[in-house]
Amino acid sequence: MGRKASTQEDSMLRLVAHLYYVRELNLKEISEITSLSPATISRMNRLARERKVVTISVAADDSDFDDISARLSEQLDTPFAITPGHRVDSIKRSRISGAAAAPTVLERLPYDGIVGLSAGHTINGMLASLGKDPRPRLGLLPLMGGWNAAYPHLDANTLVRGMAERFQATSYPLHAPALCDTVESRRTILLNDTVRATTERWDHLDAAVYGIGAPGMLQTSTYAWTGSDDAKIAKEFNELGVVGNILGHLYDIDGKIVQHEWTERLITVSLEQLERVKTSIALLCGETKVKALVGLARTGMSSLIITDDLTALSTLEFLADEAAGA
Repeated sequence: MGRKASTQEDSMLRLVAHLYYVRELNLKEISEITSLSPATISRMNRLARERKVVTISVAADDSDFDDISARLSEQLDTPFAITPGHRVDSIKRSRISGAAAAPTVLERLPYDGIVGLSAGHTINGMLASLGKDPRPRLGLLPLMGGWNAAYPHLDANTLVRGMAERFQATSYPLHAPALCDTVESRRTILLNDTVRATTERWDHLDAAVYGIGAPGMLQTSTYAWTGSDDAKIAKEFNELGVVGNILGHLYDIDGKIVQHEWTERLITVSLEQLERVKTSIALLCGETKVKALVGLARTGMSSLIITDDLTALSTLEFLADEAAGA
């Protein structure tokens, strides 16, 4: 009797699934046909997927980005992965690129070890799109202090905690600001036992995933770029030829690190610690970040750079213009 009931239930699951997925009827239409409530139909569709009555596949992307990534890799001597680009506002574009990059990032992360993350719209989009993937022996922690806890995409602790929940991993919060008022206050904060419990793990990173800062990346560019409303700092960066920062470490278009007092006030992973990381993945996109992308590649700090095809094409144009003007 139990087996018969189960067979009948599977048959009903198949019927409802066929109406929904194949005949493309909506929940209300199926409800009118079957006298089942829309909520029941929704639960049946979920059960049909769980029992493999329904299997869903997504067609492979017809876009071929291999040529673009190969050209960038050859010209900048750094591995690239390219995601589909979308001409929307900069925030949505960053989040979309991050979501598209998630599978590429996920397959490169370890199942056992320490992974560091930065904040930002691109990283937020990537983490928000991750499915559950148990990695209980993984430890996750911020690579910098927090910029502004009032904005979820700038609060690294929130992003790390969310990723840890998906991975059933351990998160190590960093209760410290990204930018300190003075170099002396930074030293004091770093001596705090709670802060050190996290920052000392930067010496043992197995992977790092981060966004890249660049001038003018948002409408509120001075704050977004420097963590401060002080336009003087942004002006000094411009005069020094700074095109981007990797976790607060400034660099120019040639990939040379630029020294500035601003970096000395940051609570962030050091360049020496970052250089030791085998898997170092940078995510960035947008026309305002083309120079940042070029300079980043030339630093040699990233083992993989992920960007969208629109940014990649703009970068190739920039490199061609640069070569023609040399």
